Amino acid sequence: MLAKTIETIVEQGGHDGVRVDGLDGVVFEPGEAYLTLATWTDQAPTGSADRPAASDYTGMDLYFRSLQQRETDTLTMYDYLWRWDTDWFWCSGAFGLQNPRIRRLWPRRWRRSDVYSRIIHLENRFGVAARVDRWRGKPERERVIQDIEVPVGRTADFVRWFDAHVGMRPVWLCPLRAARDWPSYPLAPGETYVNVGFWGTVPIAPGAADGDVNRAVEAEVTRLGGHKSLYSDAYYDRETFDRLYGVANQDRVKQQTDPDNRLTGLYEKAVNRR
Repeated sequence: MLAKTIETIVEQGGHDGVRVDGLDGVVFEPGEAYLTLATWTDQAPTGSADRPAASDYTGMDLYFRSLQQRETDTLTMYDYLWRWDTDWFWCSGAFGLQNPRIRRLWPRRWRRSDVYSRIIHLENRFGVAARVDRWRGKPERERVIQDIEVPVGRTADFVRWFDAHVGMRPVWLCPLRAARDWPSYPLAPGETYVNVGFWGTVPIAPGAADGDVNRAVEAEVTRLGGHKSLYSDAYYDRETFDRLYGVANQDRVKQQTDPDNRLTGLYEKAVNRR
């Protein structure tokens, strides 16, 4: 039902006679999902001292929780574009920032995704939290940080599979279309896809290895006719990677622009070797 609603809104550009200028969604649990339909307006809303005209989610309120609590909302264009950044979608919880007592002490100017990224970079480098977990007898954890695209008609299939095999929630949904053919990222032009975003860690099960969950995600996305972006960890073997990301076309371009092969190839840049 959710995927069909997304497809209809994308096709029609509106919902119940109202123009839709922005569309995304969040699935919190099986059976609990929300779509956000945004409409731009040049008319600034009026408000009062006790009820401001526009919401501000850079303070104590969490934007992603507002989706569960409010049917309508008003944001300035600036705040709409940056609505997810204060809490890095919902990943600020890893730093305790969704605890009101910690949030009050954390300077507002540091509630930003680039600050969180630096903290994560330091943890990846020094592994302090990982060492504490080992000392406490907790299992090691695998990073599962991905944005994937599947055809809108296979969105429910992927989310159900993800629930059964990964179990990480919430997940983000964002529809998209390719306006033209891109050999290095082949999505069918004019077809609606849904980006499913999930960012976090899962415990490594006994007998499993780091990367197994990511490899399973990659295989399922491919099975469903989807694709995934390469900003995060990738585990494809060389043959599969070359086929999925149009490396033959890239090689032809590289022969012209880098005939001495001084630059690293995409596979070497993007794929983890473990």
